[in-house]
Amino acid sequence: MSDKKETSEHPALEPPIQAHLGDQLKKLYGSILSEPIPEKLTMLLDQLEKAERKEREGLSGTVDGSGDR
Repeated sequence: MSDKKETSEHPALEPPIQAHLGDQLKKLYGSILSEPIPEKLTMLLDQLEKAERKEREGLSGTVDGSGDR
């Protein structure tokens, strides 16, 4: 087993291989990115955002976030 750790200075793949994989992924998923987002998904995301906002507003009135004032 090697003790050598991968760092940003030593990527796991050579740059030409990374570029090739990136190109292939763009070809595969490019058309999906241009498709419209389904209405059901946007509605669910809106509900999630509202729930998170409500939770943050509820916690902003507390000192330690525990709910006790």
